[in-house]
Amino acid sequence: MSRPVNPWLASKGLLYDVVFQAADRRSDVQLLQQHEESARIATADWELVTGWMMPQTMLHSPGSTVMDAAVRLRQQNLMDRLLNWYIDVVRSHFVLHGLPAIKNPNIPGILSDLYSVGNGVKRVLATLCDASRHYLFPIPFLYVDDTHKVDRLARTRFRHSLNAMIDIALSDHEFQLMAHMLVEHHLAACGKQDENEMVDDQGEAHRLALLAAIREQIDLLEVQDRMERIVAEVYHKFMPRYISQKYARIWEQEQSVEPLMVELKNLIYGPISRCISALIRRDEFLEARLYEFATECLVKLGVEEMFDIVIYFPDSTPALGYLKTCMRTQEHRAQLVAAFQNACQARLLHCGANTSDIISFYMSTIRAFKLLEPRGVLLDKVSRSIRRYLRDREDTVKCIVNGMLEVEDANTGDLSELSKELASASSTQSAGSVDDNDYSDMNWVPDPVDAAPDFRNKRSSDFIGSLLSLYDNKEVFVKEIVVVMANRLLDLQNYEIEREMMHLELLKVLFGEADLHNCDVMVKDILESKRADANIHDPTTVAAGTYPVADIVHASMVSKLFWPAFRDEDLALPPFIEAQLDRYSAKFSILKSARKLSWLKRLGSVDVTLELEDRTLDFTVSPDRASLIYLFQERPTYTLDELKARLNMDETATRRAVGFWIKNDVLKEDETCSDRYILLERAEQTKKKVLLDDAAESSVQTAEEKATEEMRIYWSYINGMLTNIPALPIDRIQSFLKMLIPKEVGYSRNLDELRDFLTVMVAEEKLECVSGNYRLKK
Repeated sequence: MSRPVNPWLASKGLLYDVVFQAADRRSDVQLLQQHEESARIATADWELVTGWMMPQTMLHSPGSTVMDAAVRLRQQNLMDRLLNWYIDVVRSHFVLHGLPAIKNPNIPGILSDLYSVGNGVKRVLATLCDASRHYLFPIPFLYVDDTHKVDRLARTRFRHSLNAMIDIALSDHEFQLMAHMLVEHHLAACGKQDENEMVDDQGEAHRLALLAAIREQIDLLEVQDRMERIVAEVYHKFMPRYISQKYARIWEQEQSVEPLMVELKNLIYGPISRCISALIRRDEFLEARLYEFATECLVKLGVEEMFDIVIYFPDSTPALGYLKTCMRTQEHRAQLVAAFQNACQARLLHCGANTSDIISFYMSTIRAFKLLEPRGVLLDKVSRSIRRYLRDREDTVKCIVNGMLEVEDANTGDLSELSKELASASSTQSAGSVDDNDYSDMNWVPDPVDAAPDFRNKRSSDFIGSLLSLYDNKEVFVKEIVVVMANRLLDLQNYEIEREMMHLELLKVLFGEADLHNCDVMVKDILESKRADANIHDPTTVAAGTYPVADIVHASMVSKLFWPAFRDEDLALPPFIEAQLDRYSAKFSILKSARKLSWLKRLGSVDVTLELEDRTLDFTVSPDRASLIYLFQERPTYTLDELKARLNMDETATRRAVGFWIKNDVLKEDETCSDRYILLERAEQTKKKVLLDDAAESSVQTAEEKATEEMRIYWSYINGMLTNIPALPIDRIQSFLKMLIPKEVGYSRNLDELRDFLTVMVAEEKLECVSGNYRLKK
């Protein structure tokens, strides 16, 4: 049979199995008695030592009795069991007495004062330090032998257990909140000190002394890692907020980047470094890591603001300065490109933005990114989507040309800055030229690793060349330049063409003289017209039987072959104007024998003075508008049909002319009769809304209008084709035209030109497009 030798030893896991095989075996009985005696002695020693070690007992050095009992427990190999018991007792005591003692009686949210928060943290740490010293007190007496492996392991085990309890205590929400508030308050104080709000050295000394006292408690408790995590978390929240407040939209603060960067570095290497070093362990790379994170925050802020930085350039140059200083890695560059492209798609590249605004933004983008990264790799990446969108806009070429020639157009916006850049761009490069790498350049460096495969480095930062390179063929600009130049020359008064000649010379450098030959001829026509007009109005050259020409008529003689196609409409002018034109023509025929003038009556401008009952108004208008208002001298009211018949104009042009005078309070529409207009001898307070655009028409046809007119000769073929086959897609129409049109007529139009013409026919309601198929309008 078997039985436990001693209940107490059995409860501690020390079981003895004694087998009695015979009653007369005296040696076994003696052995059992010896074990029982040892158990009684061990129990007395255990009670003596544990009574002294209980945490409730006042701390005092153990007497010789306690130490002798501890020696006997060691001899019986019970020290490990004693340590386990003590750890359990300490844990229970800490839960019952330690944790309630460190609870803050106040709500941490009301601790807004720096020193009250610090004192709260100190009180918690002081309580934990007292508990740690109290619980550690018996260990050095019982496990004193450093050379003994068991003692060393015992001290280490107890220290780990104690650290675990302290770590649990410091994980308390209230303490975490107070610790975060403490670090945040001190960092905020450093930021205010940088802003000269707190420059008291004595105040900083008090703050550092408080942190140093807390640091001593942290070292005693061996919880440096936990405090380092708290400091890191607070700093990672504080610095982005500080950077945003200090550096966001700095172009509105009129500050330069150098002082700001110096201030940031002094702040980090000064107050912030001293604050953090007083609280946690310091190493030689602390300031460098703190400053590196601050620059990361600066880069993030610059990436977020890059779209606005470009908009406000050059006022935003300081922001580009700090971004250039801090942006060092390929990851930063990739983030900048992605964020800028997303902002462009969301805020710029959509149908609600004017083309002129997109071009202006593109020019600012070129300047800003060239300053940020002179190599142009970032510019190449971010500008691709803008360039692609501009190419798809129909009025891009017109806007660019109007800007270069300083044409004021309400539809294309103000791009007069292009004219200022035309001279500098013309002096450095020609259209379409690209500056490749110069292999004789001793300062040459390879392209950055993030450059696109088709990236080509351009030394020049001018954006005239960048705008002209939007299209592979420069003929689209040449055609528009001819049209704009023609309009400019025909709108001139007093034949003053100095500005046009200057622009033409600059454009020749970009496009070449051969491409602008027509413009040369147009300028010479105006110069020749000036001389001819002076001779016609010279009273000494009036021939016998002829009448002098009034000074109110001046004409420009144009060479039909070199000017764009004109709008050929025979406007009915007032009789006295017609008489002056006949005199002008007769005098011209005398000066230029065998040549005759053919008047384009819709072109030009007229100075008009209206003398009404209560006011006198002066205008400079087109001939059709002047002729229309002249009719109201005969009677005060006309219908639309009457005006059309008298002026020989179509309905759209007549309504546009009437709308101009309604807008200027000269005419009004009769409320009792539709399409009847009345002259306002006296101004009225209420204004009638003008539905039609009253902008003046261009004097010459645009390239698109000319192409449409040339395509009209094929309308009969398209009409007959769709009569036989009710509906056809555009590619079938293109194929049939190439097959059916005779060679003497010829057909060489591409698919895009045919599509544009069919779109015009749809607008004129001659065709309709259903599911991609065109058919005749019913």
